Amino acid sequence: MKISIAVPTYNSERYISRCLDSLIHQSMPDTDYEIICVDDYSNDQTVKILKEYSRTYKQLSLILRSVNSGGPGEPRNEAIQVAKGKYIFFVDSDDYLEEEALERMYTYAEQNQSDIVLGKMKGVNGRAVPAAIFQENLPEADLIQSSLVYAMGPTKLFRLSLLKENNIFFPTGIQATEDQVFVMKAYLCSKRISVLADYTCYYAVQRDEGEHMTFAYVPPYDYYEAMQAVVDLIKDSHLELNRKEALLAKFMNRHFDFSRTTDFLEMIEEEEKQREWMAALHKFIVSYIPESIDSKVHPDHGFKLHLIRTNDFPGLKSFEKELKDLQSFTSIKEGKLVAHFPSLVKANYPKKQLTVNRKNKLQSFLSSIQISHNVIQVSGTAGHSAMKNNELTQMVKAIWIHRETKKEKVFLSDQIINESFVFSMKFDDIAEEPADLGVWDFYIESSIDGYTKRTRAGNQKNPYPYSDHAKYIGNNGHYVYEARPHFTTDSDDLSLELREVSSIEIDVYEEDSFSAVTLEFPDQQLFFPEKSQVFIKCIDFEILVPVKTIKSLPEKTLVRIDKQILSRYMPVFDNHEIRCALSINSQNCRLKPLKESKSVFLYKKSMEKKQSLFKTKKKVEYYLKAENAEFYLSHHS
Repeated sequence: MKISIAVPTYNSERYISRCLDSLIHQSMPDTDYEIICVDDYSNDQTVKILKEYSRTYKQLSLILRSVNSGGPGEPRNEAIQVAKGKYIFFVDSDDYLEEEALERMYTYAEQNQSDIVLGKMKGVNGRAVPAAIFQENLPEADLIQSSLVYAMGPTKLFRLSLLKENNIFFPTGIQATEDQVFVMKAYLCSKRISVLADYTCYYAVQRDEGEHMTFAYVPPYDYYEAMQAVVDLIKDSHLELNRKEALLAKFMNRHFDFSRTTDFLEMIEEEEKQREWMAALHKFIVSYIPESIDSKVHPDHGFKLHLIRTNDFPGLKSFEKELKDLQSFTSIKEGKLVAHFPSLVKANYPKKQLTVNRKNKLQSFLSSIQISHNVIQVSGTAGHSAMKNNELTQMVKAIWIHRETKKEKVFLSDQIINESFVFSMKFDDIAEEPADLGVWDFYIESSIDGYTKRTRAGNQKNPYPYSDHAKYIGNNGHYVYEARPHFTTDSDDLSLELREVSSIEIDVYEEDSFSAVTLEFPDQQLFFPEKSQVFIKCIDFEILVPVKTIKSLPEKTLVRIDKQILSRYMPVFDNHEIRCALSINSQNCRLKPLKESKSVFLYKKSMEKKQSLFKTKKKVEYYLKAENAEFYLSHHS
């Protein structure tokens, strides 16, 4: 057995079928994995649904608990005890998997000899999921250098022997955050942790009724007791002292950014309860977090630790309010964004300013994306969340970064007015050499007085004016290529895919018998250079025919050639039929007929014929014929 899937359920009747369907229809063979559903004494129709599935699908087994445990930890522990797989994967009953999730994670684990594999997650209905850790595949992620501590949920692939040999189970007797205790212990005991980021494996769903069950209320002393358990794991680990402190600092950064401690003074309205949380937090920090950590966390978190250690409740409230109005206190100094918070002075803090680079977000909006001949023009705005942008002069750059090689192509804005920018970028300047083929991701970079920030761009935009398959066909001298702007599936940001092109299928027809021949590119919205030409090459001759018009439509592209030009430059020949090749802008971009056995009139010419002592002239009509995926020139007298 390769994988055991553990699914704890409790009153899950509304969404358990979607979850189970995604597990049953995995690309991995049914005999390679098992599904263990542990129901925590549901009082709705969940058990009935589970029994129906277990009767139909033999890889699904069911454990029914006779008493409710109050959380998913104990049901997960039961699944660990009975699991037969080499690996175990935990799935929440309101979530679901992508079709190839198990197969890909298992293969990745085996390739890298991983103890833990994090499969890429995506939030549904506004559910927040870890993002930083899934920027790229990591065969061996470092616990300190990576963002692993920001991904502390259990929905991962674990080597079952790792859990059993190290006695790693979900702690019981606590109401929340048991996930963090379990995952931190697994992280610390594992020899290799891998991240699979190039395929979305797991969809985490926000329930319709509001907050996810993870955010159920927990009394403050109970909550910080659980946090103490995580801290103890780090302190008691085999890590060297400097790595212990680095990991603890990273965990505290996460704790202040993404936990119940985050903005608790704002989230809790009653001052009595605020003070109760403050007292519990003060006890936790003073008792378990060494003061040496204060200088290793983010500067604003370091100041929070100072206020909490001194039990400065009013000071912490004031500082939280100042963080919400960051623009009022920031300036740029020596290439850094710093903030002069009044609370620093009131608290007699040694530092009179804090570096707040990480608190600033470069926010971009793409108002227009236009393709014109060989140029993609991107217009929009860029501004900083932590600065008063109307008081600043910024330099804005567009940067394309190759997804594989990380090579950068930088373009300066045609014009910058306040926060607005316009970039006109030639496709040939992105596709310059063979190594440039591949996917390029689009970034906006803003610089102000030596301070620089860049961000992915595209997820905030006006509607894209072209079809999803719209692309430019170019020739850079090395190869013919197609450049397809598109928006990424996960983040909806702008990217550009460059692929080499050797041929394009077309249909040919005449709009009328005298004016033009039309080359139709069906189901393709294509853009070509401004002065495009069609090559017609036969055995004895070749000519270049300038394109009369190009019409790029969402459902097709029409390229028209003037018949008068054809009549002027095309030759007269005696052969009844000769093979010819059509291409556009380069002989390396062949045009191939889409339909067989089709003939269209091209031009008419006079042909001289010698008969005895006399020469006669007759009009000959020439046709372009498509047959057996080839073009031919033929004539009729």
